[in-house]
Amino acid sequence: MLRQPAVSATQIAFVYGGDIWIMPKAGGTASRLTTARGEESFPKFSPDGSLVAFTGSYDGNQDVYVISAAGGVPRRITYHPAADRVATWYPDGKSLLIASGRTSEVGRYNKLFKISKDGGLATPLPMPYGEFASFTSDRTTIAYLPEAVDSRTWKRSRGGWAPDIWTFNLTTGAAKNITND
Repeated sequence: MLRQPAVSATQIAFVYGGDIWIMPKAGGTASRLTTARGEESFPKFSPDGSLVAFTGSYDGNQDVYVISAAGGVPRRITYHPAADRVATWYPDGKSLLIASGRTSEVGRYNKLFKISKDGGLATPLPMPYGEFASFTSDRTTIAYLPEAVDSRTWKRSRGGWAPDIWTFNLTTGAAKNITND
């Protein structure tokens, strides 16, 4: 099944069979972008659509990788022993926002970090928890989920547990729960 689609101005990337596939947005034939042993997930296009960041599960750990949208060899971005997952690209295309448990006081929850698309040290964002995120159109605010049910074993439960959506203003440092569930 097609999972975790990402859309650029001209292409669509998605996960199928543990690999990332890419195809023209106008339609056509999909081609496999990644073929390495292991599983790739959560593809995200760079703002200009030239790169795809993804989470690769190789050698027993999840790390962040970047590959050209035209294909090629993925470049590893993170090397921490904690699992790292792509959340989104920064609007300038120079950095990634990743979710990782590397400094979490509670092992079940991740925090959000900024890391260069070329790798290096990750800088934690001030929110205590963070799983998935997106920048608002004004590029000064992040909408994020402090918790996520995406990888929980009971995610298909019909009981109803929806995480709240929060915003965090990068300029003022103000956080706000916008759903209050």
